[in-house]
Amino acid sequence: MPASAEIITQATRLFEDLNFSSAREWKAAKPSRKVIGYMPIYVPREIMHAADMLPLGIVGGGDQLEVIHGDAYYQSYICRIPRSTVELGVSGRLDFVDGMLFPSICDVIRNLSGMWKMMFPHVYSRYFDVPQNYKDEIGGNYYINELTELREDLGKLRGTPITDAELANSIASTTRTVGWCARCINSALRSPGKYLRQRSIS
Repeated sequence: MPASAEIITQATRLFEDLNFSSAREWKAAKPSRKVIGYMPIYVPREIMHAADMLPLGIVGGGDQLEVIHGDAYYQSYICRIPRSTVELGVSGRLDFVDGMLFPSICDVIRNLSGMWKMMFPHVYSRYFDVPQNYKDEIGGNYYINELTELREDLGKLRGTPITDAELANSIASTTRTVGWCARCINSALRSPGKYLRQRSIS
């Protein structure tokens, strides 16, 4: 098993790579593979995983990307995340992505879903709304419909429906991943200095 310092270095490299080299290599290894970008959070990655697609988290370009084209779509006082995400798209850094999901983080991201459809009409784009109340009669049934529609859309995108077995396997895999993440967080909380030293060294 890799040392924690090695894992942190690898995670940092992936996070800072604005050309998304690893995701490009994953897709290029098999012509039928598809990559779905998503703005965190609230997106059901399990459905993408069940469709054998790569969920690619997009959080903008951070402070490494000069925003030029993005300011032509949004006022400069708007949050940097949507402006730099537009920059990533217009500059071709996301030209390998087959779809983009925009969850209900804020009004700007909601509007970005419509803009993305106009900017990149060949790319599947969807605003994924999430209710604040999951009681069946309030938001629960609505959320089930959202999940069902996304499942159907991604099934069409890959050419075959997503089966219940595929979803069950994906949910089980995600549950294991969440468990490992919880262990990492608990370890960092117990010994924060250890992880801070490793991060500064890397």
